[in-house]
Amino acid sequence: MKSNISYQESIEILHSLQIRPKGIEKIPFTQALGRILAEDIIAEENMPKHPTSAMDGYALNYEDVPLLFGSGVQVLSVNKAGGSEEKIAQRGGCIKTFTGAKIPTNCDTLVLVEEVREEEGKIFALEGMEFKKNKWIRVVGENYIKGEVLLTKGSKITPFEVALLAELNCVFVCVYLKPKVAILSGGDEIIEVGERERENSIRSVNNHLLQALCTSMGAEGRIYPLLADNKEQIGKQVKEALRDCDVLITTGGASKGDFDYTQEVIKEVCNMQFKGVRMKPGKPVGFGISKEGQYVFTLPGFPNSSAVTFMLFARVILGKLLGTTPALEPLQARLSQGIKKADSRMEFRICNLRVQNGIYEVGFWDKKTLQSSVVNNFCSKSALMILQEGGSDLQEGEMVEILLLDSLIKL
Repeated sequence: MKSNISYQESIEILHSLQIRPKGIEKIPFTQALGRILAEDIIAEENMPKHPTSAMDGYALNYEDVPLLFGSGVQVLSVNKAGGSEEKIAQRGGCIKTFTGAKIPTNCDTLVLVEEVREEEGKIFALEGMEFKKNKWIRVVGENYIKGEVLLTKGSKITPFEVALLAELNCVFVCVYLKPKVAILSGGDEIIEVGERERENSIRSVNNHLLQALCTSMGAEGRIYPLLADNKEQIGKQVKEALRDCDVLITTGGASKGDFDYTQEVIKEVCNMQFKGVRMKPGKPVGFGISKEGQYVFTLPGFPNSSAVTFMLFARVILGKLLGTTPALEPLQARLSQGIKKADSRMEFRICNLRVQNGIYEVGFWDKKTLQSSVVNNFCSKSALMILQEGGSDLQEGEMVEILLLDSLIKL
């Protein structure tokens, strides 16, 4: 087991693991929001299938455009969207064609209703108008062509993919199964939400926070009963959780207190890959693989530390189990104030975020103390500021790297 390693080394360990995605299930496309595709989605036909009107207007042959400025063009009939009758325009004539309708035979030009006037069954160009061939006409395959890969395996289904699946008449889609994540949290001082408060108690936060993060990442988080400071009970629940789930997350009991039994139990059932990372917050974080092959993370007990380590570490494994490899995408932001860096560890410091003159700007204007127990620091528009290991103080106006929270809570 490696200990006190750099953040970069710990991430490389996770990315180096050869992890097969979970199994596949077929579900209705209407239930696929947020899921990860396990197959390519390929167009079975062109869209549109035929030249189509993009606006309300009059369809005619381009060679008849000069007539619009003279004797006029005869309106032959009306062509509405969805009509099944084949429309054919004779020379010298036009067909009034509405948005979404198939362009009539012999027509290659559409003049808009607001560009002409209609008098006694003929249309005439308004003064100053110019007309172009094929303008306002959607060509065959403009959206996509038959055989084109429209959605790739490993893509996440957003509302826009749902819309495309509907257009493609994909009633069912194949998606990866959701990883099951067991969440074990506790300590004698922790009480559950809704439980009567007692002396020196702390309301349970981590288990609900982590379950919500699991859901936002496309996994199924399962909250187990709170752990007491009892090694036998912890061992029993850890073994039970490992039977049920693909990933086990523990919070608390990861430091060196007299009653921190969790790490002792985890070492007995896991081959620990690393324990302790030179980062802030989250130094006690650990990762191992159980004897049966489940992935185990021991996260710190403070909510902010727990959240940050889950987003940076567990997210990698969940992504692999879902058939994708989520990468961090740091952005550049300007400091609104100077920073004193008293710790040599790499820091992921929660900060305020705003846009000033088109540039991200970060600072700490409404953050409380940066202690890891202040979970409300994460609730406003925020980001994680990346301060490199061994770095020095920073001055107002300098550029720093940030990670948007919105990008960290999803795959």
